Amino acid sequence: MTEDPTAPSPARRVRKLLARSVDDAQLARPVLALVSLLLLCVMILGGSFIPVPYVIERPGPAIDVLGEYDGEQILVIDGAETHPTDGALMMTTVSVDGGPGYRVTPVEVVAAWFDRSKMVLPKEAVFPEGQTREQTVLNNTAAMSTSQQGAVAVALDELGLEYESVVMIAGVEEGAPADGTLEGGDVIVSVGGETASSLEGYRELIRATPEGRTVPMRVRRAGEELDLEVPSEMADGSPRMGVVLAAGYEFPMDVQIAVGDIGGPSAGMIFSLSVYDELTPGALTGGHQIAGTGTIAVDGAVGPIGGIRQKMVGADESDAEFFLAPSANCDEVVGYEPEGLEVVAVTDFEDALDATETIAETGSAEGLPTCEDVNNE
Repeated sequence: MTEDPTAPSPARRVRKLLARSVDDAQLARPVLALVSLLLLCVMILGGSFIPVPYVIERPGPAIDVLGEYDGEQILVIDGAETHPTDGALMMTTVSVDGGPGYRVTPVEVVAAWFDRSKMVLPKEAVFPEGQTREQTVLNNTAAMSTSQQGAVAVALDELGLEYESVVMIAGVEEGAPADGTLEGGDVIVSVGGETASSLEGYRELIRATPEGRTVPMRVRRAGEELDLEVPSEMADGSPRMGVVLAAGYEFPMDVQIAVGDIGGPSAGMIFSLSVYDELTPGALTGGHQIAGTGTIAVDGAVGPIGGIRQKMVGADESDAEFFLAPSANCDEVVGYEPEGLEVVAVTDFEDALDATETIAETGSAEGLPTCEDVNNE
């Protein structure tokens, strides 16, 4: 039996096998690369929708307190003589993405980093850890309510008008035991038949309510006194109704400031100027468009706020000519003023009133303190 001369030798068979393996490997490379690319795209796409622990502050609307919001007159004063006015006193706002109950994605955060009108902050720098959406709404509502009360008090002090200090319900948490029984703005007359002279005094009376009992309260609402049995639940050994109690005032006139669901204390200074404007003859602004921000204390001090850069952008986009900024925020203002918006630094209500009257008379902020002046002191 002889060897077939056409049959491949063992060495040749090995070479062919190796060549076929190389060809298969070369064919597999682009397939593997394509699969890897697809997996990477899926990972990136999926990651772009994963919530991240940041919030994004962006410009909100600037709202003329002397005008309307959502078709409703913002400032309404009954029981006192008011006067027609002109121009605008704009409260400025910040919209926050990523608060409790909401989320932002990595894509949104990266885009905000490259937008000078937005600010990216760690979530815990804005909202306490564990705070719920309902608690956030309650805190913002209470802050807005107490801010409005303090603003009216400052304006009446400037006019020499007297008012009475009270303890009030500044806000009621949605879904809390007191929801549907107490209302924001209720003035506390007594708890369990007893009165107190201070905020802490009423808190002590509420804490003394036996476990499992409702809290008997008398409140004054819209001029009428009501006897209520307020449901509560025990939390940390004390009855919890789900309300915020705050120091408030009863004024010789009824002052209502309606701004929808906007919350927080930062419009206090503008509220004070607006109330003062409507209670005095003539247009305080001289017909100019003046925006601003800042908390207001009972002694008239204007306090710092968050998001002032976004508020200046919102004011500029709403055609404001001038902007009143708290002096304590001046380090965040310089270098970020929108072109054409004149920024004036104020430390208290007297400063804000003087600046507004000067603008009305001269049509200019020349000679008024700027944030550059404050930073160079």
